[in-house]
Amino acid sequence: MNPLCPSARLRLNMNALSPAGIDMLKVLALIAMMVDHASTLFLTQPIPEMYALGRMAFPLFALVWALNVNRNPDRYQHQAGRLWMWAVLTQPLFAWAFAGHYPWYALNILFVFAGVTQLLALSHRYGPAGLCAGMIPLLLLVWPLTPASYGVTGLILVTALALAQLELPAALRIMAILVSGCALICLNGVSHLLTQPAAALLFAILPTVILPAMAVYAVRTLPGSRFMPRHFFYYAYAGHLALYALIAGVI
Repeated sequence: MNPLCPSARLRLNMNALSPAGIDMLKVLALIAMMVDHASTLFLTQPIPEMYALGRMAFPLFALVWALNVNRNPDRYQHQAGRLWMWAVLTQPLFAWAFAGHYPWYALNILFVFAGVTQLLALSHRYGPAGLCAGMIPLLLLVWPLTPASYGVTGLILVTALALAQLELPAALRIMAILVSGCALICLNGVSHLLTQPAAALLFAILPTVILPAMAVYAVRTLPGSRFMPRHFFYYAYAGHLALYALIAGVI
């Protein structure tokens, strides 16, 4: 039996959110990400409220990814391949846009999802040996993901959200949910708690937890089918990086 195998009985309820609701979460996450990147690239004095809004982008993208990735385990490798491709294609645009803000080796956020999806693919196909093999790229990704893409905490969050939907003993599934919650809390601002406790809580930690929850609550009853084009996020992610890089070069 594969150690990572989806189960309809234990997975998060995919019917809890409509396809339109899930697409709306993508839109909200994309807007939050663009606001956050604009604040980083164009403002000499970042606005705390813009930073706080940006904290919900990655958790929402991670949740949407987790809701979708286990739908068809036989397509794990296909999904991983697509994510690796877009991560590599987007990296020059990411490096161009954030030149001078992050070190040259910093990787974009798509590598987080590519690495964890690859872990799922290898585990599904090769069992425990694949699970061990899948940990290798994750370990290699920790360092280059740390400056700009949440590093080990982001990898833990995404992995735990995926594991929370798999056929695991109840205790392990509960542990995955608790780990994802802890990773979410630690995602932003924890390192500043001792020196700037109020600012860290108000503009980093609490927005990371509360804003995604508010977004999910807001779209929970939204009816309808998907309204975003297939793979729209990949084009929007690459496109906004190119646009921001051009604007940054002008101003």
